[in-house]
Amino acid sequence: MTSITDTIAALTGEEAIRVLADTADYRNRLPDPAQLRTLETGLRDATADDTELAGYAEPGTTADAGDLARATLLHLAATNPDLVPVITRTISDPDYAVREPVTLTVGALVVLALQTEVKLARNAQGRWTFTVHKHPARDSTLGQVISKLLAYLPGSK
Repeated sequence: MTSITDTIAALTGEEAIRVLADTADYRNRLPDPAQLRTLETGLRDATADDTELAGYAEPGTTADAGDLARATLLHLAATNPDLVPVITRTISDPDYAVREPVTLTVGALVVLALQTEVKLARNAQGRWTFTVHKHPARDSTLGQVISKLLAYLPGSK
């Protein structure tokens, strides 16, 4: 039997996004698609000017939605053992889909899935801010997620 990390790594991009959506929904009910798009836009705005995130950026690299979803699932499985059965169930039952995920909102799904480790909010001036609560090493699973998130979002540091 393969480990959960091997299973996650073998997911297609579409499968990884579906599993991430279901895992994020398990932790906290997902908002409607319009709210997810608003969060995605806010995330793009917040990360575009954030110089504190520059250390995670890998110039010249790109990540697609599937790369980002897989990295997030790997981090969740490594740091939240209670989510492994949720991830496993969702992988093993493709018909178990809470909602059909929209790839344009994968960044928002990541923020919702990592809600105890990152925060996306509007400040008093109405500008979006993105904060990493933990200061992970760049090679940690969270650091890898942040690097892939920045590579996925065009215009980010």
